[in-house]
Amino acid sequence: MWRTIVLLAALVCAAAPPAHATQPAEQPYRIDSGSRFLTAVMIDGKGPFSFVIDTASSRTLIYEHVRAALGLAQSQPGSLTVYGINSTANALPVKPGVLTVAGQQVSGLTLGVLPYSGREPAGVDGILGIDVLARYFVVLDRSAMRLILLPPDSEAAGSYRDWPDTPLTPRRLKNIPINFWYLPAQFGRTRLTTLFDLGAGMTMMNWFAAERLGVHERDFKLPADVAAAVRDVLGTDEPVVKVSGLDIALDRRHWDNQTVLVADSDVFTHFNLDESPAAIVGASLFRDHSLAIDFANHRLHIGPQVKWEASRS
Repeated sequence: MWRTIVLLAALVCAAAPPAHATQPAEQPYRIDSGSRFLTAVMIDGKGPFSFVIDTASSRTLIYEHVRAALGLAQSQPGSLTVYGINSTANALPVKPGVLTVAGQQVSGLTLGVLPYSGREPAGVDGILGIDVLARYFVVLDRSAMRLILLPPDSEAAGSYRDWPDTPLTPRRLKNIPINFWYLPAQFGRTRLTTLFDLGAGMTMMNWFAAERLGVHERDFKLPADVAAAVRDVLGTDEPVVKVSGLDIALDRRHWDNQTVLVADSDVFTHFNLDESPAAIVGASLFRDHSLAIDFANHRLHIGPQVKWEASRS
């Protein structure tokens, strides 16, 4: 299973060349019960399929049931290596003719197919990665619940650049030539290296970071007999706790009374964040706000707030 309780797997592969979009386009998106952002994607004119919008997945992916429905055959010898939070796997490469999202058509894209496991997220057909998203100036208009894809140099992007912004810093993994995106987020009074992951349903930090905030791992150590029982059931006896009432700030935007999961998950090792204080900020932090993601200029613009309770219907 490629998604843990709160996080979507970050998946890695080479990015495709830029798209040549000329006109602004938009379509609805929705927020599911896990705070993930989802939108419709057409593949070779068939669908719509429901895809998670994921800024920490560099490969766009589909699940096996979609591949079977489309009749897509393996497009190249061998397999694609898919990097997940807890492990790696081999994914079948397929190459449909055209992928369409928000009126934009992307051709020549090789997708990875996640094998059927029986534990796929309900209602999710695929993952829309940055091999598509980074081609555009991406707007998530919370007030209208619309996904808008603009060319990076579009004049229409100008109004969104007036929103409060924070830097997006691209970093590559040690052994994989792929950029992921990081934010200078502040948790309480502590600034942490923070991965920007809209595929994650919840914000998370490692124990190095929690110690800086005064939450000590030693206080949550389990007695040996209890730890053994937990290990048998869950496969780990490492403490996993929730910290509530935490303030989080991104430059001029501030969120109070936030809940953060603390755990030394393998995700931190995968992103080379296991030896120092670090965090992963998920979609739940942004679900009440509009966003404009300017990949080309390395900026995240955070727009007006729309209360979740007021707009759920």
